[in-house]
Amino acid sequence: MRFLFVSRRGASLSLATRIVSEGHKVNFFVNNLLYKVLGKGIIDKAKIGEFHNCDIIIFDEAGMGEYASEMSKTKPVIGASIFADTFNNDIVYKQKVLAKCGLQLGSEIKSEVRSEEIYITGWFNGFNYVRPLHSYFKKTKFMENDLGIETECMGCLLWYHKANKIAKATLYKLRNELKKTGYIGAVNVKLAVTEDSLYIKDVHLGFTYDNTYAALEGIRQNYGEMFYRLAFDSIKRINASPDWLAATRVTIPPYPLAMSDKLSKPTLISGINEHNLKHIWLRDVYREVNREGEYCSAGCDGFLMTVTARGLTARKAIKRTLRTIGNLKIDNMQYRRDVIDGMEERYEKIKKWGWF
Repeated sequence: MRFLFVSRRGASLSLATRIVSEGHKVNFFVNNLLYKVLGKGIIDKAKIGEFHNCDIIIFDEAGMGEYASEMSKTKPVIGASIFADTFNNDIVYKQKVLAKCGLQLGSEIKSEVRSEEIYITGWFNGFNYVRPLHSYFKKTKFMENDLGIETECMGCLLWYHKANKIAKATLYKLRNELKKTGYIGAVNVKLAVTEDSLYIKDVHLGFTYDNTYAALEGIRQNYGEMFYRLAFDSIKRINASPDWLAATRVTIPPYPLAMSDKLSKPTLISGINEHNLKHIWLRDVYREVNREGEYCSAGCDGFLMTVTARGLTARKAIKRTLRTIGNLKIDNMQYRRDVIDGMEERYEKIKKWGWF
């Protein structure tokens, strides 16, 4: 099978290389001139004009809907559409779509009411959600003890599950509207739950990170086959691990601030080997062809990789990510060691309230 990945920031770089290792033909296109070094020496890069030479197209982030909708006229597309972009970016339009589904973005919960934040994601096959679904907690502050500025994610704890009360009150109510749009890909709901209420904070269409990496860590079948079936024959179920799944983000300065010329010089990444590479999702990285295949930072944004692991307990899963990170040698490496803090208690509280 022939895959084309379209990326803005290299999010699918390692997924693409894993699909290559399964024996498929893969081209990787980075739709961003600032990220042109990313992936060099790691994956075959596609050029504009080569997009027809594929069977399936995967967009690893939303925000490229015009490209996706044009390509979808001749090829199946996963992960992006004009509808998804409009839904994500136009709050009035989003509210209208949600209203048709009997949903609304919740108002602020009173401060004296105890609530817990949780995310739930389903991969939509064009008709229904692929089972099982997955939920997760994440830490978004850059520094430990939840200090510093907000990021997309610095680490998360994820688990696969059957449809539960949360799914039936959120994702499942979106199905009929989504069916009309032709969208295939991830549907993410951010919400707050109390003992007896649920409030939707946001709904986002498209793959998000680092939960997607944790979810992929738990897949027990070939990625190429899974995504091909998602695009072509409406796969109903995936083989997913029952273990806890964890992800920890690894960065270098100036992340999370914008890259500068002074800091964009390559930083050597040592310690990656064939054993730990299957738990590492590379991003702002390229590989030196002339220096024994050494990995280096590509100087695009400083988000080098996300390390994932599974475990019989949540704490064991997070510890395994830290063990892998501990074997890496990267100057000025940044990551959080406290991703797990508070998450086990949050899970037990929501479970006690009867939502799971």
